[in-house]
Amino acid sequence: MNISLRALAVAAALFPSFAAHADEYNLPSLITPPPGTTADWIVDVSAMGGIAPSFPGAKNYSFFGLPGIAIRRVGEPERFSAPDDSVSLAILKNSLFAIGPAGRWISDRSVRNYPELFGLNDVSASIELGGFVEFTPVSWGRIRGEVRKAVSGYDGWAASLGADVWQKFGRLTLSIGPRLDFGNDQYASAFFSVQPWQAALNQFVGGSLTPYKATGGLVDAGFTVAARYELSETWRVSAYGTYQSLTGSVADSPVATRAGSTNQYAAGIELRYSFLTKDLYWVPKF
Repeated sequence: MNISLRALAVAAALFPSFAAHADEYNLPSLITPPPGTTADWIVDVSAMGGIAPSFPGAKNYSFFGLPGIAIRRVGEPERFSAPDDSVSLAILKNSLFAIGPAGRWISDRSVRNYPELFGLNDVSASIELGGFVEFTPVSWGRIRGEVRKAVSGYDGWAASLGADVWQKFGRLTLSIGPRLDFGNDQYASAFFSVQPWQAALNQFVGGSLTPYKATGGLVDAGFTVAARYELSETWRVSAYGTYQSLTGSVADSPVATRAGSTNQYAAGIELRYSFLTKDLYWVPKF
């Protein structure tokens, strides 16, 4: 939390031109209904592709692709979002707060694809489900926290805490912010522990893993930078990069220090298309 608040304080000094008015807490979309139309909704559909570590603590990288969709009523400001946010839906929201469910997917760790991990257990693809809280106290910054429970792959809890500050330059928006990730003992054990018999098997085939018991806590710390550009009223392109450094118990695991890396990088590009529509029959009406 101290890192997040410090980042917001620094940004206040760097970007004094921003006025903290309630109606500027969000980044407005360029799309507007043509005169004479009665559109009710703005729908954003997107596709993201990028590269990220193949699994937590990996030195190998894999390509990924993800679709996305966002819906809001016409006239409702678009809240700032970072490309590395979990998939989420704001159920309760106003100019200061947003609360709702969130989910994240972690790719599987199949040992047969990584000989340096021989002897360890496979970890199936993990789906983490939970919720998020977002606080936007100023027009140029936010703080976001998430708590998620794994429902597949491994049995454990994970949490994230981050902040972002942004500055607009016409159609270009630049943002940067710190990130902290947490995991409990079950998370740490699934990805970073090495049982004595597993280490023996690994060393028998020429590996370098040694016995290790990983414990939970702060598992990594880093930052995300992003840029987005409004190509037109309906098209937008975004790019981002992240750096995370493993920390705490997991940073000393031989999975990271001998077979993987404590430095974790990711980057991606997103293309988004927005359109207006009158009715969305699959959205509940309250």
